[in-house]
Amino acid sequence: MTTIGKFICTLAMIVSFAACTKNELEITGGTVLNTSNAQAKIFFVSAYRANPTYQININDVRVSNLLGGATNPTPFPGGGLNTGGSSTGDYIAVNAGSLKISFAIPKVNTNTDSVTLASNSVAFEAGKKYSLYVTDTASSTSYVLVEDSLVRTDSGFAKYKFVNLVPDGGAVDLYVGTVMVASNIAYKGVSPSFTLPTSNTSATWSIRATGTTTTIGGTGYAGTVAGTIANQRVYTVIARGYRSITTTSDPRYAKISLIYNQ
Repeated sequence: MTTIGKFICTLAMIVSFAACTKNELEITGGTVLNTSNAQAKIFFVSAYRANPTYQININDVRVSNLLGGATNPTPFPGGGLNTGGSSTGDYIAVNAGSLKISFAIPKVNTNTDSVTLASNSVAFEAGKKYSLYVTDTASSTSYVLVEDSLVRTDSGFAKYKFVNLVPDGGAVDLYVGTVMVASNIAYKGVSPSFTLPTSNTSATWSIRATGTTTTIGGTGYAGTVAGTIANQRVYTVIARGYRSITTTSDPRYAKISLIYNQ
């Protein structure tokens, strides 16, 4: 092949690659969502008394760093309010289809699994974005897969949905200050999305047993304590822990966290 012919072939390959790239969707954290993969955020909120640290494996391959336990759990990747982690809404790209997602305590000073806390297969659909929540413990451990919408709301507001991950007891209502924003959400249930103005930065989040005025566990994020709800940001509010635990220092005490989706 002549030099000119080689140049033309190379140029054609570059143009073809660029055309394919334009069909991919760039989203939060610099990750790419396309027709061959899904995106996942994984949040282990199983509340053990021992409050173990753990690592996340996908199909028996470690994908996370060593993460904290229930006292200050960390969404992987990304972070949230009343969690560990960063201030980003990052997700990781995963293959579409059924994947084995497991959580294990490693042997000391190694990446080798020692005690498996939870393991299950989860089906991900290509081109979609998910949060996987893991709650309760031992034989009662549950995986809750929620598809995430990344549609921002109007300026001056933030968008939310609520997931009830408190295993013991029935449905709960979610409050911001004295205003109920989600009603009668069963365990492992997901509320419809709702928006709130970002101007109210001092209200706290709480849950109550549905139809009652009794707050369960501690109140969650308060804007005057942890910072300001960002304009047009997208969050998932979760309730975690156990309503039967009354000692506030116990890592199983019920709490509210806000997870960054975008």
